[in-house]
Amino acid sequence: MDDIASIVKGVTRLSLVIMAGLLLGWALHPETRIYTLGMVLGMVGGLVSVRHLGAKTRKVARAVATQESRAFSLGFISRISFAILVVMFSVKIEHFSLELTIAGLFLPQLLTIPVGIYLSVKKEI
Repeated sequence: MDDIASIVKGVTRLSLVIMAGLLLGWALHPETRIYTLGMVLGMVGGLVSVRHLGAKTRKVARAVATQESRAFSLGFISRISFAILVVMFSVKIEHFSLELTIAGLFLPQLLTIPVGIYLSVKKEI
């Protein structure tokens, strides 16, 4: 269960660094503000989704380890609802790029692959 926590922590750190760079671009390059804010909004939504999935996965692993017979899920409905909420916010407020908001929703999930590979090579898992 510790490997999931370390991957989520690594994805969180990397996502925050990327978002800090995007916000720096927002401050220094006014012509691209719509695009940088859209990507930041999407990444916030994707990061919440990754953290929620990590918590649910740890909960399921704990339930399997203790042999609980209770039904459990990975929270797909709540994660997709949050993604829809982020997209609706991007559509309603016209200061966000819808395309980059949707792309930003997937970026933290995609970052789990290189972070997981890096941590397994580094042997921190």
